[in-house]
Amino acid sequence: TDSMRTCAGKENKMSDSTPAAAAGQEVVLITRIFDAPRERVFRAWTDPDEVTEWYGPAQFDTPRDRIKIDLRVGGRYELTMVQRDGGAEFAIGYDILELVEPELLVLRSDPMPEMGMHEPTVTRVELHDHGDKTRMTLSDGPYPAGRTHAEAGWNAAFDKLGGLVA
Repeated sequence: TDSMRTCAGKENKMSDSTPAAAAGQEVVLITRIFDAPRERVFRAWTDPDEVTEWYGPAQFDTPRDRIKIDLRVGGRYELTMVQRDGGAEFAIGYDILELVEPELLVLRSDPMPEMGMHEPTVTRVELHDHGDKTRMTLSDGPYPAGRTHAEAGWNAAFDKLGGLVA
């Protein structure tokens, strides 16, 4: 896992300081400190009973009965966000590419052509001990037409996640 961390660090530095893979594509990069041990934060990402409490932007719910997680490399991570006021639903599916408990979760999304995303995105969640807290770094993309909505959605979700794990 040390070599994985080294590679991950280089990837993050690259995506942080250089443009995304192709012209017009962007990657979301967010680092947060949570007032909880990383095992607790990892569980919030991987236990459907916890994911339902925080996943999605502020105006969305992710019902527990619409979350399925087969937590293994090659498994699936699937959920549906439901908009509170309009009832619009957004089903999101991922293949689990990498999994190192409690420090790494890498997910590749299914394409979502109805949302203008014809290619998969890769969501990488790294959890590091930060004293008695956890430093989480998320990278997600590439997004074809800007990352503003994705970045705002993740930040709103992470506000909820922070309250859940604290």
